[in-house]
Amino acid sequence: MVRIFELYITGRYTLMSLAEQLAAEGHAYRPSQPQFTRTSLAYILNNRFYIGELHRNGQVHEGRYQMLIDLVTFDTAQRILHGRNRRTGKPIIPLSGGLFRCACCGQAMTGERIRRKLKGGGIRNHVYYRCGNNSPGEHHPVVRWKAGDLEDAVVDDLAQFRMPSTEIADWFRDALSAAFDDLDSHHERQVSSLRKRRTELSNMQDRLLNAYLAGSVPEETYKGKQVDLVAEVRSVGASLDAVGELDPQSGTAAVALFDWTQNAAEIWRGSNNDDRRAILEAVCLNRAVGPVSLDLTKKKPFDVLAEGPILKVSGPYWICTLGSRSGPNDQPDSRRRSPARERPKADPMDHEETAMEPQVPIAVSSGPYWI
Repeated sequence: MVRIFELYITGRYTLMSLAEQLAAEGHAYRPSQPQFTRTSLAYILNNRFYIGELHRNGQVHEGRYQMLIDLVTFDTAQRILHGRNRRTGKPIIPLSGGLFRCACCGQAMTGERIRRKLKGGGIRNHVYYRCGNNSPGEHHPVVRWKAGDLEDAVVDDLAQFRMPSTEIADWFRDALSAAFDDLDSHHERQVSSLRKRRTELSNMQDRLLNAYLAGSVPEETYKGKQVDLVAEVRSVGASLDAVGELDPQSGTAAVALFDWTQNAAEIWRGSNNDDRRAILEAVCLNRAVGPVSLDLTKKKPFDVLAEGPILKVSGPYWICTLGSRSGPNDQPDSRRRSPARERPKADPMDHEETAMEPQVPIAVSSGPYWI
């Protein structure tokens, strides 16, 4: 269900093309009819059960279960489904076509190419992105960005993944690899212990049965012990199912993903338009463009990486940790955050912007910390 909404709110699919895309990805509607129909997709996209609403006897009740779809995603799908938003197909202008949404009304940002004549002759092409709402309210601000400004804002946001120094990046990479090694070892020990206990219980059941058949254990005692053993066997089996299997390549994949984030901004700049779109769709849940700022809501684990390390003062030292919180007696943290990126305030045609990287004092590592 989640994948249906993810694809549809891009604005690039009709119900029929959405059904074809789902089939191409291997999603089946039902065994007797593998491909989704237009009717089934329309029913799913209109079903408010997925946002926590139960409709019974003409009344709406709040469901006490985890919502599968957030309200913003559902409303976006409704606007597209009922014709209040345009399907954009494959966009000619790179970052249009539903990749970004207006932060004020939720409409897709559309691209426009403007040709301006130069005084000395010739023509200069300018690309802008603006809110695609053709009937905005009176309080709707103008949302219009130059292509270069929007691309720079994306690059700045992706650059938030980069660690403040190569030393911290190396430390994080080593710690991440070690964490997955520990996880693998713990998983192996846990599975081995549960399997050993299951074998012990099976042997205990055999001995109990033999003792009962030999007449050394009364029937009432046998039945009571057998019930207890069967219950424990089921509990061990459930624990084994809960532990599941670990992908042996998960650690390698996590380290590779971290290495990719350290160069995400450069990779995005050097990618073609299709790859740029794929990067943003993989990294971000929502991409909202306001009158002066860009807000990229990131998926996990990108949201944690974007926050960056936390620096604490401890005596004469700065201590760098990742993902920890301040205690009530700690001094305030100096955290590198990932705020909404603001568009530069400059001349409407040309501008220059400068950015200062935060100064991060780094020395040597001591155990799990950098001091």
